[in-house]
Amino acid sequence: MKKSLLITPIILLAIGVIGYLSIPFTNSEGNDFHEKLSKSDRYEIQKDSYEKIMDQNEADAMFIMEGHDFLAEFGDTHEISNVASVRKSIISALYGIAESKGLIQIDQTLNELEIDDKQNPLTEEEKKATVEDLLKARSGIYINAIGESKAMKEKRPKRGSFSHNEHYYYNNWDFNALGVIFEQETGLRLGDAFYEWIARPTKMKLFQPKNVVYQESEETSIPMYRFYMCAEDLARFGSLYANDGKWKGKQIIPKNWIEASFTSYSYINDVDQFTGYGYLWWLDKQKEGTLQWAVGSGGQYIVVDRERKITTILMNNTGTSPLGVFLNRLYSKEEPYAGARKVYELAKRSVSEE
Repeated sequence: MKKSLLITPIILLAIGVIGYLSIPFTNSEGNDFHEKLSKSDRYEIQKDSYEKIMDQNEADAMFIMEGHDFLAEFGDTHEISNVASVRKSIISALYGIAESKGLIQIDQTLNELEIDDKQNPLTEEEKKATVEDLLKARSGIYINAIGESKAMKEKRPKRGSFSHNEHYYYNNWDFNALGVIFEQETGLRLGDAFYEWIARPTKMKLFQPKNVVYQESEETSIPMYRFYMCAEDLARFGSLYANDGKWKGKQIIPKNWIEASFTSYSYINDVDQFTGYGYLWWLDKQKEGTLQWAVGSGGQYIVVDRERKITTILMNNTGTSPLGVFLNRLYSKEEPYAGARKVYELAKRSVSEE
C-alpha cells in the first residue's frame, strides 16, 4: 500500500514533466492574407525522381519554386520548425530593407551604436568593427556566443589576433549582435519586421511575429534569435533572392542589396561545399554560374539559382519543444549537403525540359 502511494505521485510528476517539456517553443494559427501559389507549367515533372531522392535522405520536407510558381513538394511542407542558421540569411534581408528605409547605416561602428557585451566588455579596438563587418563575419571579435558548435569554438581565433575586416571567421557573436543592433536601430522586433516587410507582401501561409524566439545565457549579454518557419514560407523568402528581390513585380528587397549579399568578401577553404561568403550567404561557384546557399544545422537548406530563378528548400524538423530537440539529437542524422544538391540538380533538369 505504501509503495503504491509513493509510486503514484512519481508517475504523475513524470507525466507532468514530460507534458511540460513537450510544450512547443512557438506555434502558428495561419495568416488571413495567405494566397496559394500558382503551379509551374512544369509542375510534377520528375515527380517520381523527387520522391525517390527524398525517400533516401533524412529531410522531412522539400519545396521548390520556379520564379514565383510552385514546382514540386514532398513531405510536411506546412509544419513550422527551427530553420537554425538559415536565420542569418533571413536577417541579412531585413538589413537590406532597413537600410533602404534609412533606418540603419551599415558603415556605423559598434562604438557609434553603443553596442557592448556586458559579460565580456569589448575593447576599444573591437568597437571599431562596423555593421558591415558583422554581415561579412569579419568583425575581429572573438568571445563567447550563444549557439556556437564545438567546431566553431575550436576554430575561433585568439582574442585580439585580428582587427576588424582582416579575417573571416564564421562567428555567432557577429550574427547574434546583428539582432540586437537591428532592434535597437529600427525600434522593431525581428518577428514584427519580417512579418510586415516580407511575410505579408509575399502572402506567407504560417509565419507570425511570435515565430521568432530568443535565448539568453550567463556567458554573454547578447541573446540569440531563432526563426521557426515552414518549407513553403521559406521558399517564398528564398524566391525573393532568385528574382532580384521582387515578388510578382513588387520590389521587396532592394536589388543592390541582393547583389551585395551575393558578392564574395572572403575566400572559404574550410567548408568543402563553398568558395565564398557574402552578406550572411554562402557562395558556391559553378561552371555555369554561382549558386547561393543558406544553411542550418540539422539539415535546413535554401539553394538559390538566380539564372534559372529556381529556389530549392530542404528542411528537417529538429524538434519544436525541449523534449523534441533532445530526442532529435539522440536519434536523428544530419542531412548532408549532397542531398540538397541532388534535389537542386533535379529541379534544374525539370526547368530545362520543354
